Amino acid sequence: MLQKIRAIVLRTIKYGDTSLIVDTFTDSHGRMSFITKVGHTKRTMRTMSLWQPLAMVEFESDIRPGASHLPRPLDVRQYYSYCDTPYSPVKSSLCLFLAEFLNAALREEKVNEPLFIYLQSSFQWLDMSSDMHAVANFHLVFIMHLSRFIGIYPNMEDSGSYFDLLAGTYTHSVPQHSHYLKPDEAHYLPILFRMNYSTMHLFRFSRAARMRMLTVLNTYYRLHVPMFPELKSLDVLHELFD
Repeated sequence: MLQKIRAIVLRTIKYGDTSLIVDTFTDSHGRMSFITKVGHTKRTMRTMSLWQPLAMVEFESDIRPGASHLPRPLDVRQYYSYCDTPYSPVKSSLCLFLAEFLNAALREEKVNEPLFIYLQSSFQWLDMSSDMHAVANFHLVFIMHLSRFIGIYPNMEDSGSYFDLLAGTYTHSVPQHSHYLKPDEAHYLPILFRMNYSTMHLFRFSRAARMRMLTVLNTYYRLHVPMFPELKSLDVLHELFD
């Protein structure tokens, strides 16, 4: 029986000469992969554009639990068309990075409607924002709040001078491992975790400070999400927001 699906594209993988495997996060099934045919006609190129990273698409598909083959999407269309993101080098670079980040962070994520709504509304907010000071902090705030939805949000209530990345909490003494922040860096975390989309334009950081915070967040995810890999697109962000 055909089901109507809304999905956010995480990545595509070429499969043979005429097919793509599309990894998505869906509203009703969580993380899910589909297979779709592609060719070399103008119509096919239009179809390929539907599967760009973080595209928001809807379609019908015959999903059968336990099936030995991937389901195929039918009558695919975008239910939200990005207005500014495709034409902004900064926003498009952020989307490429965050698509790779989500592909790693949501590897085993089951159906989670609040998470789907968070992803959808976040990328729509990014697309519509014209404040580049806010956009410069978007990925930090997005990644930080994402941790709530996947159950790895750190404990920011305990006191202490050091932050234990492995335990996800502050401590008064130096942890007995290397994954911690010293006091001169640990004080950034409460600032970061107070930021949200409506206030982040008020926070100004140097590029070095912003990259350090991103590195810390990336390390935190690698410690808490099984098989979280090194991200190829992380280096791209070193060139942004100078």
